[in-house]
Amino acid sequence: MPVHPTLPSDIYERFHALILERSGLYFPEKRRLDLERGLQEAMARSGCDDPLAYFRLLQESPTSGPLWEQLIAQVTVGETYFFRDRGQFEALRQHVLPEIIARRRPSRQMRIWSAGCSSGEEPYSIAILLWELLPDLDDWNITLLATDINREALERARAGRYGNWSFREEGWEPLRARYFTRRGKEWEIADRVRRMVTWNYLNLVEDVYPSLANNTVAFDLILCRNVTMYFTLELVQQVIARLHEALVEGGWLVVGASELSPTTYSRFQARTFPGAVLYQKAGRPARDDLSWLDAVEKAAPAAPLSFSPARSSLPSAPEREEKVPPGAALEGDRVPAADPCAEALAAMERGQLQEALERLHRLLESDPRCAQGYLLVGRIRANAGMWEEARRWCQKALEIDPLLAEAHFLLGLIHSQEGCLEEALAAMKRAVYLDRNAALGHFFLAQFYREQGQMARARKSLENAAHLLEGLPPETPIPWSDGMTAGRLLLAVQRQIGEIESRPRPRPAQETLVS
Repeated sequence: MPVHPTLPSDIYERFHALILERSGLYFPEKRRLDLERGLQEAMARSGCDDPLAYFRLLQESPTSGPLWEQLIAQVTVGETYFFRDRGQFEALRQHVLPEIIARRRPSRQMRIWSAGCSSGEEPYSIAILLWELLPDLDDWNITLLATDINREALERARAGRYGNWSFREEGWEPLRARYFTRRGKEWEIADRVRRMVTWNYLNLVEDVYPSLANNTVAFDLILCRNVTMYFTLELVQQVIARLHEALVEGGWLVVGASELSPTTYSRFQARTFPGAVLYQKAGRPARDDLSWLDAVEKAAPAAPLSFSPARSSLPSAPEREEKVPPGAALEGDRVPAADPCAEALAAMERGQLQEALERLHRLLESDPRCAQGYLLVGRIRANAGMWEEARRWCQKALEIDPLLAEAHFLLGLIHSQEGCLEEALAAMKRAVYLDRNAALGHFFLAQFYREQGQMARARKSLENAAHLLEGLPPETPIPWSDGMTAGRLLLAVQRQIGEIESRPRPRPAQETLVS
C-alpha cells in the first residue's frame, strides 16, 4: 500500500531533527516518504498511536535502548546481496586482497572491517574470497569485523541463512555451491565462514572510533558502501576522516559507486580498476619520529613495587597543593596550571595525533617519570596498529607505576591483538584486580575466557560487568572506552550472557573452577 505524507510538517520536522541529532541519519525532502513509512512501522511496534506521545518517548529514551533500535531498524532498510557490485569484488579478488596478503604474509595477520554490514552478505562475501585466496588460511590471524546500527539486521547476519534473492549477482554461483548448504527454502552458510566474522553494533556518527577498546583500529581494508548516503555532507566528512585514521598506511577503503567524490576522499589516492574506483591511504604524517622517547626512557628509572589502594585510570590530583599566603591573591586571580596529559588526551580525541605526540614529547622531557604520559603514547601507537611499540610504552608506564590499572588493561588488548591469549588474560586480570569498578575490564576478561572455552568464568565476569553498569545512567561514558556509554555496553553484556545461556551445558569434567 503506498504511503502518503500524513504528519503535519511541523511534527515531521521535529522527528526529522531528533533522528538526525541522535543517530546522524539524514532524510532529504525527496525521501520524506521513506522516513514516514519507517515512523509508522516503528510506532505500530511500540504500541503508541499518537505521534506526539511517540516523539516524547523517543526524546526520553536512550539511543541505545529498544525504542530507538526499533526505529533505526525500520528507517534503515539495507539493500544488499552477496558479491554486490561485480567490478568492486573483482578488484578485491584480483588486486587488493592479493596485495594485502603479500604484504601481511610475514606476520600472517590481516584486519578487515565491513562498516554498515546490514544483514551480513558483504562480510561473508569477503570471508569466502579469503578462503579462495588463502590455502593456508587456518595459519592466519584474521580479524573480520562487521558493524551496523541496525541490531535486527545483525541478528539476521549472525544466523547466516539467506533466500535466493541474496544471490542475485550473477557469476558467483560456484561459490554458493561450495560455501552454503540448502535448508528448505534457505541457504545456510558454512561454519568455517561464519566463524571468521565478528559482529558488533556501532553507529558511525558517534565518535567512538578508531579505538582499540572496540577493535576499530589498524585495518588493511574497510568497506563502507552505501552508508554515507544517509548522512549530511559535514557528517560524511567526519566519518571519512575517522575511517582514514582507522586504516594502516597503504590500507584500502571501498565505498559505494554513488558515493565517489574527489573532494570528500581527498586524503586518499584514487585507484582505478576495470569497473571500479577504490581509495588507498598513502603518505605518512610529516613528523612521526619517536626517537626522542629513547632518550627519555634512559632518564626514567623504574619505581620499586609497592602496594596502595586501587587507583583510577585518570591522572590523579597532586597530593599537596601549594599554599598561598592570606591576602597574596584573590581566589579568582589564580590560573590553574595546565594538565599536559589532559591536553594531550583532548588532542587525541580531536584526532590531532601529531599535536598529542608533541605535547607528550615536551611532557616526558620535563618529567620522564610520568607513567600516564607513556600510557598515552602507548594508546596512540596501539590505535595505529603498532603493537610492538604500543606494548613497549605500556610496559614502560608499568615500570614507573605498576599499579596503573588502565595500562594493564591496554596491555591486555595489545596481547590479544598479537594472538597471545594467556598474556592478554593475565594482564586483564591485573586490571580488574586493581580497579574492581572497571566494567570494560570485566567485559574483556569475559571475552578472553570465552576464547579459552571457560564459559562459567566468562559468565561470572559478564555478571560483574552488568552489576556495575546497571547502577549507571545509560548515557554515562565508560572509562577506558573512548566514549562508549553504559547503556551500549550493558546491551552487549546482556547479549553475551544470553549466548552463553543458550549453549549446550558441558559435562562437569570439561571445565573446573578453582576455589
